[in-house]
Amino acid sequence: MNAFDYSCKRDHHAAHAHDHPATHPAKPVPKTPNPSPGAIYTCPMHPEVRQKGPGSCPKCGMALEPERAPIPATKIEYTCPMHPEIVRDQPGDCPKCGMALEPRTVTLEEEENSELRDMTRRFWMSVLLTVPLVIVAMGKMIPGASFAWLGSSHALAWLELALATPVVLWGGWPFFARGWRSLVNRSLNMFTLIGLGVGVASIYSLIAVLFPTLFPASFRDAHGEVAVYFE
Repeated sequence: MNAFDYSCKRDHHAAHAHDHPATHPAKPVPKTPNPSPGAIYTCPMHPEVRQKGPGSCPKCGMALEPERAPIPATKIEYTCPMHPEIVRDQPGDCPKCGMALEPRTVTLEEEENSELRDMTRRFWMSVLLTVPLVIVAMGKMIPGASFAWLGSSHALAWLELALATPVVLWGGWPFFARGWRSLVNRSLNMFTLIGLGVGVASIYSLIAVLFPTLFPASFRDAHGEVAVYFE
């Protein structure tokens, strides 16, 4: 064997030894912390299966795994979707547009929307009073409908007042409150418009029912009644 052949064989064995996986030391595998002796084990596919200590699932046969503690949800800051510079540490209303502040960080557990629950309750309670109010107020425009048995037009106006007052004062209170804050903060928004529109119509109609003699003849219809706009 000449020197050239010996050198080639030596290089071949060196390369083979370098590529063989047995020549490389295995990387250490990080050890997972051992669960406590009383740890609860559960099945990944059937979370209702729970027992103390390891074992196999009686339903699918998979090895039970230690139950992981739930990651707590985080509640940090609340901000306005339209004005992100508004940041608060608790829920509330935006001082600029009146919108409800929303969590700036996404939580793992969906938090119940208290504003949605409150507005839904106000909406459905107001619907129960608004439907008969609209029927009474617009009854003259319904062919064949007559509410003469309820009394005169002034009596119907009193009925409309009774039906509309809870809707305006209780159902519409959040709009008035936010509209007022918009005036205090000198930042007019949609709640300002809603509050003014509903407030002016309600106050005008209230005066028309309580003090109809204050209105001149130009405000009266063919029957001498002052129109109201509770609907």
